[in-house]
Amino acid sequence: MFIFLIAILVVAIGIFFFTKNISQSPTDLEKCNTLIYNGEDKPNIVFFSSEDTAKRYIEGFFKISPFDKNKNGFNFYSIDYTPECELYKGIAILCYSKEVIKKAASCPNDYIVVTKDKPSNIRSSAYMNVVSLNSNSNINVFAHEFGHAFANLADEYVPAKIPKGSKNCQKTCDKFNTTECLKGCSEESYYRSIDSGLMRTLFSSTYGTFNEELIKSKITNTITGNAIQDIRNCKNEKYYLVEGNYKNGEISVNSKSIESGCVGENGNGAFSYQIILDNNEKAKTENFNPELVFTDLTQEEQLSGGPQDYSGSFLLKVPILENSNKLEIINEDKITEINLKDIGARPCEI
Repeated sequence: MFIFLIAILVVAIGIFFFTKNISQSPTDLEKCNTLIYNGEDKPNIVFFSSEDTAKRYIEGFFKISPFDKNKNGFNFYSIDYTPECELYKGIAILCYSKEVIKKAASCPNDYIVVTKDKPSNIRSSAYMNVVSLNSNSNINVFAHEFGHAFANLADEYVPAKIPKGSKNCQKTCDKFNTTECLKGCSEESYYRSIDSGLMRTLFSSTYGTFNEELIKSKITNTITGNAIQDIRNCKNEKYYLVEGNYKNGEISVNSKSIESGCVGENGNGAFSYQIILDNNEKAKTENFNPELVFTDLTQEEQLSGGPQDYSGSFLLKVPILENSNKLEIINEDKITEINLKDIGARPCEI
């Protein structure tokens, strides 16, 4: 009998350690308020703010081309929860944290917007898929920061830094399908396709024709003709959450877990991850950018500030697919790979 009880205890300990890393229960999620729903295949934008605040930014968003012609191209949600934010390098609001990423899973989420009431000299920012807005800035700051996160657009003022893979700043004018071509786009020697577009000043209502085409290429299936499906219940879903550390082009893995909630995208950029299945098939690839925090400040009518080099923790939300084997992280070449088989479990410590 004693041996039998010991065996039961061993099994119980094994179950405990197997489930230990499944860290978030559905009850940890917040109430998700649906503001605009156009279908499951649309990019999802979730605000951490009151519904009234979110609606004010959405109204301004839809006054800008190409969003004004694609009002059925996005879904919007709000979460009435106030997360903690940091003052990044003493100059900009940065609301990117594990708390924000996990709480955003309460709603379908691809892009996350957090608003804060700060003095007007504090910059707004964009990092990965999180846009942090100073509510005392011009309302068009949302469209500007979204241009960074959604379409990997570079700043068109000088001086700034051009992110890898960005296309709106070019070395020659023949890359543009526009009549305008002006010198000075992040760097003095690069050209932009519009004199004063939204990536240069918030006192504009257009990105410019060339930039609009870049944005439209990211808006998927704006008119499907299909019936709108029911909104997903995020409390019934789970995803992998991988916490990495970025420094000088190198990425190490801090932790990995299974979380409750809706998986979302991770922004845009020259870095990517791909899920490799047991049969070596590449099942999913997605872009992101862990190396730059975009920070922007309005001075008179022109923006200034530019991206800041980032070192530290970042997070990837990854879908749980059947027969997933590993996750490869790539920046031109493979940087690292992560075993997906052991997420949510660890060896019994007996």
